[in-house]
Amino acid sequence: MFDEHRGLPLNSTAPSDDHPAWEGLDVVALEPVTSAPSHWTDRLPEPLRNLPSSIWPSAYELQGDVLMVKLEEEAEPHADEVAKAMLAQLPNVRLVCADHGVSGDFRVRSLRPIASRNGDMSTKTTVREHGFTMDVDPAVAYFSSRLSTQREHTLEAIRALRRVRDEPLVVADPYAGVGPVFPLLLAEPGLVGGWLAGDLNPDAVALLEENLARWSAGKGHEPSTTVCMDALSWADDPTLREQADVLLVNLPHDSIDHLPYLLPLLATHRPVLIRGWAIRPRGAEAVDNDLIRDMCTGGGMVVERVTVAPVKGFSSTKAFVVFEVHGQVQQAFSS
Repeated sequence: MFDEHRGLPLNSTAPSDDHPAWEGLDVVALEPVTSAPSHWTDRLPEPLRNLPSSIWPSAYELQGDVLMVKLEEEAEPHADEVAKAMLAQLPNVRLVCADHGVSGDFRVRSLRPIASRNGDMSTKTTVREHGFTMDVDPAVAYFSSRLSTQREHTLEAIRALRRVRDEPLVVADPYAGVGPVFPLLLAEPGLVGGWLAGDLNPDAVALLEENLARWSAGKGHEPSTTVCMDALSWADDPTLREQADVLLVNLPHDSIDHLPYLLPLLATHRPVLIRGWAIRPRGAEAVDNDLIRDMCTGGGMVVERVTVAPVKGFSSTKAFVVFEVHGQVQQAFSS
């Protein structure tokens, strides 16, 4: 009944409720508004709040509405209370999972769902990046938002090649995962004519196919090839050879070593682009530049230029770098 009225707070010196000054007005007693807890640990049961703060996780990662948190051994017995406190503190979280780290060739997280806001314990979720949505599932397929800016740079590099070629381009991404680079590319009219996309992880490919179907609906891309296959054997398939104008190589520990096997995917006798990411020794950009140039030249490519630039640190001795190769393949490379 107060929606159209403004309340005036009264202090202890105000007249009593039955004073004539309040005639025709409503005098109500309301519970004072208090601030919500500033941290999720403030929502733990009191006995747990008295434990050393060092046992509680200080950081977590969120993908969509799935929160992943690493629990120390001392915190594991209290996982349920931790998850409930986090759900109470973070209204956008649906599911809290214990994160036991990344393992295996597919870099998949070992996740243990602890508690859900609505009973849905599925780790499949939707993330939003650059205004686009994509399906992800951190328990079965690798995805990282940390390369979001790099995906924007990839868009710019492909735009530059598109201006040179003056025609839609075919993009090959043999390590596509769930396909986070594609929504930006497919949203721009006339930029991408088609794609060759895939991954060795079948669960990632299933999500990739769902995402590509959403992003490309009604746009008639050709080719629109999605495969679940080891990238090292893509060139053995004649339907994949010499099809791509752009080659993306995102397998950081092996990207450069895999180049000789991937060059046959590139179209011949026209400008093409290779863009990749690698974990390399710090300060070795000049050496890596020569290494990449030699690999591409040995594969029948006339190299116009190579760039290697650090993106961020990886360890005290290694850095995460991005490399680009511009040139033309004159003959199909045979590995």
